[in-house]
Amino acid sequence: MTKTHLLIDGQNFINRIRTILARSGKKGYDITSYDYWGFLNEIFKERPVDLASIYFAKVREHRDTLEKSHELVERHEALKAHLESQGFRYVTSGTVQSRIGRDKEVTFQEKGVDVRIAVDIVTAVLDGEADTIILASSDSDLQPAIKEARARGAKVIYFGFSYRRNKGLELTTDETVLVTNAQVVKFAK
Repeated sequence: MTKTHLLIDGQNFINRIRTILARSGKKGYDITSYDYWGFLNEIFKERPVDLASIYFAKVREHRDTLEKSHELVERHEALKAHLESQGFRYVTSGTVQSRIGRDKEVTFQEKGVDVRIAVDIVTAVLDGEADTIILASSDSDLQPAIKEARARGAKVIYFGFSYRRNKGLELTTDETVLVTNAQVVKFAK
């Protein structure tokens, strides 16, 4: 029996969708109302997905950036609830680190998500849980895990955005599925 797992680098995926929506005139769109499942079902209507996992780093309040990090925690919890209500397996791994730049601007960066995705790719194949992996990420650091999954007989598909594709992942995987901006915009309620 063929089992297909979709693994999504959440922050990367959400940022790509947010960018496309902003460019199409939907700047400031509430990303917690986006129809992610409808979008993915249309893209993969010919290839049913048995399990869709979306990965995010653990968001915590930081004492140096209390107000901004509190806002980030609240938005993250709302997004988590929305994604789980649509049927996604929500995976938390790694941490979000805050940095204060020279201009005193606070930025946040995820650490550890790509490692968890790599482990899950290889584990799913080795445990016989999946023979097809669809990877929605732009992180070239995942190439060794992709190569290992393919060496073990799995088919690996790179799922990306046509406006910002990753050539390294395209060359490492068996197949590439790129979505257009119009496909993304269609599912913004």
